[in-house]
Amino acid sequence: MSAQMIPEALFQRYGARVVALAKGETLFDQATTANSFYQVRTGKLKMVSYNEQGREFVQGLFTEGQSFGEPPFFNDLPYPAAAVAVEESTVWKCGREGFLRLLAEHPDIHLAITKVLSGRLIYKSMMLAEIAVEEAEHRLATLIDYFRDNDASAGHGAYRVPFTRQQLADMTGLRVETVVRSVKAMEQKGVLEIEDGKIVWHGRE
Repeated sequence: MSAQMIPEALFQRYGARVVALAKGETLFDQATTANSFYQVRTGKLKMVSYNEQGREFVQGLFTEGQSFGEPPFFNDLPYPAAAVAVEESTVWKCGREGFLRLLAEHPDIHLAITKVLSGRLIYKSMMLAEIAVEEAEHRLATLIDYFRDNDASAGHGAYRVPFTRQQLADMTGLRVETVVRSVKAMEQKGVLEIEDGKIVWHGRE
């Protein structure tokens, strides 16, 4: 379980409300103007964009306690991607006026959000470089290492990857068939194993 970046009591104090989403339901569409701050309360959401052929590219996956869609919110711009519930979920939705007042009165929250956004910039830069020049196995290994290193509950042993092959494909710009082949190849090399259909990552030497 992720720690709540912004406690629920604070959301309530500044006029936020809970939005419930069914699996596959869209919270907001690509190109919608951002006028609210969102944080996952329960479940999981993805930020996703589509190319002209309709192929999906996952910009990020967000679980309990994580916020998403902040850059367009702070810049009063349209969302570059849609937000869709991966499973039945609830999110906190806080309007612009209330949320900016929350930040002004709680600088510790402001700093926490700045750190989160800085981390995501690092992730985006890393993945852009991977997609541009690296082969499939290297992309997957880099992505899994990143999430393991940023998962407070992961520890130092084997890491049970919380994503499906399709989600890994969506985040790396690969076809799911390529991910399946690459996972099999990495299993043979001993850097991962499969348990009950899930990837258990041991890491690169």
